[in-house]
Amino acid sequence: MTNLKPVKKENLSVRVYNEIRNALINGQYEPGERLIIGELAQELGVSITPVREAIFRLISEQGLEMQAATAVYVPYVNSEKLWEIQQIRFHLEGMGAAEAAKKITRKQLDNLIALQKDFIAHTASDPKRASYLNRKFHFAILEASRMPTLQNTVEAFWVVTGPILKIFHIKTAGLDYSGGQHRHEAILEALEARDPEAAARAIQEDLMWGGKIMIDWLVEKEKEQEFQPKPTRK
Repeated sequence: MTNLKPVKKENLSVRVYNEIRNALINGQYEPGERLIIGELAQELGVSITPVREAIFRLISEQGLEMQAATAVYVPYVNSEKLWEIQQIRFHLEGMGAAEAAKKITRKQLDNLIALQKDFIAHTASDPKRASYLNRKFHFAILEASRMPTLQNTVEAFWVVTGPILKIFHIKTAGLDYSGGQHRHEAILEALEARDPEAAARAIQEDLMWGGKIMIDWLVEKEKEQEFQPKPTRK
């Protein structure tokens, strides 16, 4: 059970789309898991029609995939596709961080600092929470850039990678940064200094570091053929 929230009747398709999209971003579904439209409709408290519309929209955005006439699955992101996504994020999030350094408010910066403190406090003890806070940190920088098209584009990649990212954080739990400097700190320093070049460089170094660990991990998992289609959600 994913704890999806029942939605109100107005703008049903959009609301259902956002609920399922956020569930994918947050890793509430696993790679290879099959989604049943009727079950989703029941969980959300709506009819089948808005769920079907949301599902097909997510399929067009590659957040979900259809393997047969009615079989909808959460896609498995392999190491090759993750590498491609990381390369695109490298450039787009670098641009976003540079713009954020010019436009960020004191309130937004203080929020980022608080998110980072919370993230560090949970990296070793609560990987699910750490994964969520890491996403919030990156999204907050995109929001501070005031570039909505860029933000929506990058968020679409998180829809695709959310399920595998959460598994990654859980499988690699135990990293403790409380005694040293995490790469997010360099991003905060650059934003505080309002240095666009340093901000872009810092977030790109963070993405390169995390991306390499993730891709290497995925390559090993692929060798082990660990990921198989999951049974239908009950």
